[in-house]
Amino acid sequence: MQNVNRSVTIAIDELPDNVVIYKFQEDDFIFVDINKNVEKTENISRETLIGKKLTEAFPGVKEFGLFDILMQVYQDGQPRELDTRLYKDDKINGWRYNSVRKLANGELIVFYKDMTRCKQLEDEVYVLDKKTAQERKKVNLLAKALEQTDDMVMITDVDGTIEYVNDSVTLVSGYTKEELIGNQTNIFKSGKHTKEFYENLWETILAGHNYISVIIDKKKDGRLYYADLKITPIFDEHKNIQNFVATSTDITSRIEMQEKLQKLATIDSLTGIYNRYKLDEAILLQIERYKRYKEPFSLCMLDIDHFKRVNDTYGHDVGDRVLQALSRLVMGDIRKTDIFGRWGGEEFIIILENTNKEQAFIIAEKLRKRVEATVIDEKYKITISIGVAQYEASDSRETLVKKVDEALYKAKENGRNQVVVA
Repeated sequence: MQNVNRSVTIAIDELPDNVVIYKFQEDDFIFVDINKNVEKTENISRETLIGKKLTEAFPGVKEFGLFDILMQVYQDGQPRELDTRLYKDDKINGWRYNSVRKLANGELIVFYKDMTRCKQLEDEVYVLDKKTAQERKKVNLLAKALEQTDDMVMITDVDGTIEYVNDSVTLVSGYTKEELIGNQTNIFKSGKHTKEFYENLWETILAGHNYISVIIDKKKDGRLYYADLKITPIFDEHKNIQNFVATSTDITSRIEMQEKLQKLATIDSLTGIYNRYKLDEAILLQIERYKRYKEPFSLCMLDIDHFKRVNDTYGHDVGDRVLQALSRLVMGDIRKTDIFGRWGGEEFIIILENTNKEQAFIIAEKLRKRVEATVIDEKYKITISIGVAQYEASDSRETLVKKVDEALYKAKENGRNQVVVA
């Protein structure tokens, strides 16, 4: 298997949805990871997919629209939903709902599920208003299907008055059918969306178009939940809108997992501080701030002296505890406006806002002395070497990092346990 982040794999395996993570590379999307549900539903193993190009693994993917949606989300970072048709022998064989999000590290995460049965229900719902015996039989069958589906199904009139809800709606929301039927859909209003959000929703469906979005609703007990909502207008024989059918699924666990994956993408799993990706992003933001406001900022790059000796003498478990202890010490010593993260191995970077190199030297020297005077786990002592560099207008991110790295190298070359300013 490719080198997959085990924490991410464990996290996505907890989800009931099918989950795929891609990265963009060479005009295609590469499989980074899939969860166990994908292995089961697609009858394919992680080892088979990870590292492969999407268009090679599934040659027809561009015809379904998914590739274009992935590209759009990758380029603008805006989440999107998509229903895709599945074909077999040139006939529609099913429907799949896809939700695509961009993670903080630039990778894309796709949640998808089979929506074939829900789509069939939407296509058949027009029979609710028919009167013949045969049609009433269809209505009874449809009603049973609606009650037995795990998805929430709600039917309203054109004004948003609730006429029907299935058991899944009552199970998730906590309301009884009696409390909901005859009420307005704003009973679920969470207060988390703007007036414009709801105006866009109503404008879309009153124009006769389907509406697809993730919405935050409120349960009877006041708790909030996320739902992937689809509203479909139902027309009468004169092509006037007669009802709206809303189908949705509680995706709160999915959203929470997405937030967890976002954290995994920016947080170093060992120390709990920012990782290299987040530091890179923060440095670029500071450069943009400098260009706009001309406020100085500096970097401190610090390295634990003779860290290999710690690992070799006491073992990697002790080495990990030393890294964690140093991270806690630095976090407790820097200012709230400073940004601290692990650059890699035993190297760390501090971004000092509104600080020139002379001020940065004072801060670094104070930190160096603090570390030297600290005993970790009441038995281990370490020292650190620190390089300091101030951003100049002619610097890029790469040249700034190179400057501070060279300053750190000089500090180590000159005997360690000291601060050198570039």
